[in-house]
Amino acid sequence: MKKITILSLHLGVGGIEKYITSLSKMLSSDYEVEMIITYKLKEVPSFNIGKNIKITYLIDGGPNRDEIRKCVKRHKYLKLLKEIIKAIKILYLKRARTKKAIKNLETDYLITTRTYETKLANKILKNNKVKLIATDHNYPDKKYKTKLIKATTNFDRLVLVNSEIRDIYKQEIGLKAICINNFIDDLSKEKSNLGTKNIISVGRFSKEKGFIDLIDIMSLIIKKDNKVTLTLVGDGEEKENIQNRIKELKLENNIKLTGYLNQEEIKSELLKSSLFCMTSEVESFGLVILEAMNLGVPVVAFESACGPRVLLRNGAGILIKERNKEDFANCVLDLLNNKSKLKKLSDLSKKEIENYTSDVIKQEWLKLLNDVNKLSRKKVMFISSTGGHLNELLMLKSMFNKYNYFLITENTASNKNLKNKYGKKKVGFLVYGTRKHIFSYIFKIIFNSFKSLYYFIKIRPSFIVSTGAHTAGPMCLIGHLLGAKIIFIETFANSETKTITGSLVYKFADLFIVQWESMLENYPNAVFGGWIY
Repeated sequence: MKKITILSLHLGVGGIEKYITSLSKMLSSDYEVEMIITYKLKEVPSFNIGKNIKITYLIDGGPNRDEIRKCVKRHKYLKLLKEIIKAIKILYLKRARTKKAIKNLETDYLITTRTYETKLANKILKNNKVKLIATDHNYPDKKYKTKLIKATTNFDRLVLVNSEIRDIYKQEIGLKAICINNFIDDLSKEKSNLGTKNIISVGRFSKEKGFIDLIDIMSLIIKKDNKVTLTLVGDGEEKENIQNRIKELKLENNIKLTGYLNQEEIKSELLKSSLFCMTSEVESFGLVILEAMNLGVPVVAFESACGPRVLLRNGAGILIKERNKEDFANCVLDLLNNKSKLKKLSDLSKKEIENYTSDVIKQEWLKLLNDVNKLSRKKVMFISSTGGHLNELLMLKSMFNKYNYFLITENTASNKNLKNKYGKKKVGFLVYGTRKHIFSYIFKIIFNSFKSLYYFIKIRPSFIVSTGAHTAGPMCLIGHLLGAKIIFIETFANSETKTITGSLVYKFADLFIVQWESMLENYPNAVFGGWIY
């Protein structure tokens, strides 16, 4: 049985922590699963983990950020100095022990969950046989995207939690970026009866979750119906601000703060609610939305957050545009006073959740692990001129998923979209030229020769695969002289006569393939491969 190691920060309360515990349990029936966790925050993990999953902690305890904040707030500077020294020690141990754990890995697959450990694994396991899979749960700004791409240069796959984020990375790194959604462990047979005027929201009390906005929305709702109540489940650094806003708007009788709750307690609160509200400014997925949908609790969310935007796109909830608080409040009131509409959304939620079960997502993970196991990290450059030669080359695109691929062709208007499809960092362009304009063509060939050398030095491919024609010739020669294996496929368009590029490359190609058996008379040492189409 092959082994999977999951590297993560802690097993406390949080979306990533729920994700990795569910992922571990899901895969443990087909793989040996081990978890290497940096901080041991509590004796028992916040989420249920299968008994057959081994957990190794690197540090007993966690970071002391809260202690430092308290010292600053209370002006205890001597104690602050001690806490800063302690923090430095913790950071040192974190780095040293994480590096050691990665170096000593005995596993077939490594799955990382945060950029920190991903960056370390990317460097330490650069030439290792361990298959590397990074997962990421953040909506990227430009800086974060650049940071993560740099941290995964040697990884086999980058798994994103929704298709919108996948497409952002795919434009840069191509087919390495894939989407596998978060999921629920089991379909629930229970369902909210939608009989109350209680709405609920669950999450970490941090600024980007938008709970202050939700309290403002509640103020608007109460002005029209003072029987509506809100349950806020969670805790965090924004708790004091949230409490102050509740007092400021005199909503103490309508809003209940529960603090952190376990999964069963959250489930109980959801079942007592008729709506789930999400006001996050940024949300890459929103696992709690699935938990609400699983219990038939309709969701209302701001469209500004990517997670709800993707999860609710099929009509299983309502999205409010432009973070309009009045529209949000009116939508909540409309649903609470329209039981048939509320029930319809509830039924749609129960139907949509079937796409996010562990049975469905497990098959996607098993396929990924199987594909990655077959993946070669050898760099393969696919190069051709534009037009028919490029069409033939792209018939080999199924190979892109099996190798560390790079695509080089001519810079024409019709080829611009190749970067969006296969990744900006995976596609390069040479100058377009044609022999009809012989004078400029000579200069373009010379320029392309130097640019081909640049691409070769930058990429260092082990193999060069080409379908011709003239644009690919210099690269094939450079590759041959600098140690790459050359595979040349003579064009489908020629069934009786040689091409100029084919005639030249035939002399040194490691494998020369023809698509017409008749062409073996021209290239006796070639291999007949049949039609590429």
